[in-house]
Amino acid sequence: MSGYVKYKHDQRFKNLDKPFDYDGGKDLIDRLINLFELRSRVELGGLLGVTPGTISTWTTRNTTPHELLIRIHLLTGWPMEYLCFGTGELTGLKGTTNSHFSEQVNEVAESTLTYERGVLQVYTIDNGHLSPYEKVEATSNLINHFQPKGHKDCIVVKRHENLLFVDSTQTEANQGTYLFKVNENHQLGELRLLPDGKVYLLEDNERFPIDTQVTEVVGKVVSVLKKT
Repeated sequence: MSGYVKYKHDQRFKNLDKPFDYDGGKDLIDRLINLFELRSRVELGGLLGVTPGTISTWTTRNTTPHELLIRIHLLTGWPMEYLCFGTGELTGLKGTTNSHFSEQVNEVAESTLTYERGVLQVYTIDNGHLSPYEKVEATSNLINHFQPKGHKDCIVVKRHENLLFVDSTQTEANQGTYLFKVNENHQLGELRLLPDGKVYLLEDNERFPIDTQVTEVVGKVVSVLKKT
């Protein structure tokens, strides 16, 4: 049987002229950050030699940079199936590089750190919406220190260069910085319960009464991780 006849009748090749549903955008970026054991998109861009604007474009357009994935595959030995779809076998392959390229790149090795690590899902407030921004890897001790004890599902919000940990169990405003939403538009601000029994938003030495009919307190900022 000729190769043409053999493969022409193979059902796997029936849709060879149609593209697969590759992962792209945020899913792919998060996968690469995890594989390379990085902390942010900034580090990923620096490693891959692409600008933050390019990575942002990948996100908004749900782009799959196929040629870049091929280069990563050739340099690391990580399976194309895993790079493109997040499926398949990766165990035992992480930390190896193709010997043909051994003089061109450093090995991507398994972490030798002994401490346990976790991942924080960080959000930003974009046009009033709470939007996933990036996942940040940190030590378990660090996460447990900043997160409210016994409440692992707190909301981490990036404001400027700082990470704000919001305890979503504290929805009664008393005094402090709170995450709240007005008609589904999220904001961060200083709220205070005054002796008149009303809650006010404090801004620039002024105070504005909160309408509890349209304002919902999402949680209180209980700790802040500042960038130095």
